[in-house]
Amino acid sequence: MAGGIAREIEGHESKAWSACVEAAAAAEGNPLDASVDVVAGQRVPALGAIDAALFNRVIGLGVSTPCEGSVLDKVVASYAARGQSRFTIEVTPSAEPADLRERLAERGLVDSGYRQAKCWQVPESYEGEQMDLVERLTEDDADEFAQVNMLAWEVPAFLAVWFGATLFADGFRHFGVREGGRLVSVGGMYVDDGMAWLGFGATLPEHRGRGMQKAVLARRIHEAAALGCHLVHTETEAHTADVRNPSLANMVAVGFEHAYDKEWWAAAPTA
Repeated sequence: MAGGIAREIEGHESKAWSACVEAAAAAEGNPLDASVDVVAGQRVPALGAIDAALFNRVIGLGVSTPCEGSVLDKVVASYAARGQSRFTIEVTPSAEPADLRERLAERGLVDSGYRQAKCWQVPESYEGEQMDLVERLTEDDADEFAQVNMLAWEVPAFLAVWFGATLFADGFRHFGVREGGRLVSVGGMYVDDGMAWLGFGATLPEHRGRGMQKAVLARRIHEAAALGCHLVHTETEAHTADVRNPSLANMVAVGFEHAYDKEWWAAAPTA
């Protein structure tokens, strides 16, 4: 079951993430030097201005078809050609060939230890608590949407372009909750091929623990059902032996199934 689901959602997540990078590239002057290369049918996105493995993500490699060594070489070469030394190749439990990890290690990549939980569900007309508080956002909300994400994730101001760009891009919809006229909890979604990917979920620290993110999740599930999507998927940091991720708990609470965890393989740091 996990293998069949992985084939659907990994390919769609790769497309959604590349759409985010393409939206950033469309921003005036392309300040993040965003680009998406395609090698042997595999999307290879990058933000050249910051060279960060968190954004330079290769998703779905070896899921639909076994990954040949020549494809790995082309992926590594693509990043090298764009001056990128930090990137992530995500490995799912169903990725092929069986020795994919050994092939990654041969090319200087290591298991970072980070695990990403992949979740999915068949959307229905879900009516979650506080869903009536959630509103659809527009291009006029791009700056404030970006601000919520930056404050929630504690990232530098130059990433405002990344968080705000998708409000101007086709295929995306965005939602949020306001208090006193101010956005305090937000989330986005990308819809294509009858599937919806959920991302950019964030709540200001002082407003957490009040069910807002669950409400934003529920509204997006409801929207996906209304748009005729047959599948909704998203991801977050997996639970560890010591720490349970509240974001993953929220996803399960609104009906998502935790399908599998992905390994993040990254270029080994140099001296």
